[in-house]
Amino acid sequence: MRNIKELETALLDQIEKLNDDSIAEDNETAKTLIERSRAMSELADSYININRMKLDVVKELNRSGGLYEDYLGIEDKAAPKKSARLK
Repeated sequence: MRNIKELETALLDQIEKLNDDSIAEDNETAKTLIERSRAMSELADSYININRMKLDVVKELNRSGGLYEDYLGIEDKAAPKKSARLK
């Protein structure tokens, strides 16, 4: 999965599979599907937490005034030069 939309689609597909009553007919299939769903849920939580941390870093860098642009290597021509901002 390369983005949040793909993650969302995979999770919704997995929910549909779990919601299908026919999986209860075979205990082994049901157990496998439930274990897989738990693993997917844990991985999705980790993915979301990593992206939440990235967003928090970006927010903090942006709040610090210009550091976000420095972090990304963006030069703001309207802003004073770095040495002038530090004074």
